[in-house]
Amino acid sequence: MNDDCVIYYSKIVKELFKAQKETEVLRIFNTKNFNSYINHHDNWNGGIDYYTIEIGVSPIVYSELKKNNQIELLEECIASAYNDVTKGDKSVIIDNILIVPKIDIEDEEIIEEGEDVTFWNFGYYRMFISHLTADKTSAANLKTALSVYGISCFVAHEDIEPTKEWANEIEKALLTMNCLCAIITPKFNGSLWCDQEVGFALGHKVLVIPIRKGTDPYGLMGKYQGIQSKNKTANQLAKEIFEILCKNSHSKKTYTKILGNLFLNSKSSSEANKWIDVINSIDIIDKDVTEFINIHYLDNNNLNDKKIIEKANKLFTKYTLTPISNKLFIKEEIVTDDLPF
Repeated sequence: MNDDCVIYYSKIVKELFKAQKETEVLRIFNTKNFNSYINHHDNWNGGIDYYTIEIGVSPIVYSELKKNNQIELLEECIASAYNDVTKGDKSVIIDNILIVPKIDIEDEEIIEEGEDVTFWNFGYYRMFISHLTADKTSAANLKTALSVYGISCFVAHEDIEPTKEWANEIEKALLTMNCLCAIITPKFNGSLWCDQEVGFALGHKVLVIPIRKGTDPYGLMGKYQGIQSKNKTANQLAKEIFEILCKNSHSKKTYTKILGNLFLNSKSSSEANKWIDVINSIDIIDKDVTEFINIHYLDNNNLNDKKIIEKANKLFTKYTLTPISNKLFIKEEIVTDDLPF
């Protein structure tokens, strides 16, 4: 699946299924086994792309679903979820879901993908921090600093519950991360776990951001220059990581859309003010991300604040979009009836 917008919406659909506890759908909803393509393009209203998504399952699972007459029901359920999450995006319509058998899919992988992961902050960008035990304090401080930028970090010593099987939790974090940050020290490559974590990320073509703490990246990771940590605070490193995510071709679209979504779903004006400041600090954002924010702005009354609107309009003006006015917000009407008490 190559289209960034389909990947973005698929992640929201998956979170929706988790919230609804749709375990049967989650069993097959593994984005690594997706194939998407445009089946039709309409030039009306700026252009509309109609997508088909093929969801691959193993022949065993496919035969089981077909025997129980579940394929069409699951396809309809998934199509309905995509319809919910793409409301307001007039440029994308995901109108065809197909569940198909594929020979190279293992059942165990599908089941793992459906498991719940509670260690990520909902709606945030997901970063796995690979580190030695000796650097757990540095990793924890970096995690705190990155949360300001809408980045949720998995730090093994901090995020694994004592009752959980720790190796399984690490595997689930690796399977569901958006990128990996490795704190590289002279003894890093002596850890089989750290080496495997980085190798997993590289093998799955996940963005790797090395932090050079006394040594340089090595092996296949050596192609990444990394960030020098000497004489820097966690806050300074977090800012550099933020800038990388905003510019790197593997992360910028997904990450900036996540920030846009955090802003649009703000539960208070102070929260909205925080996210719009982060968004405005980005030098260049894909225009369709700013269009998405512009289209959905009026859906949340927590964004109806003069200072927030001024900051948002600074963004919209930069990308030649229609400014927002607080007069456009729909005011809730209070209905009173003269009824006896």
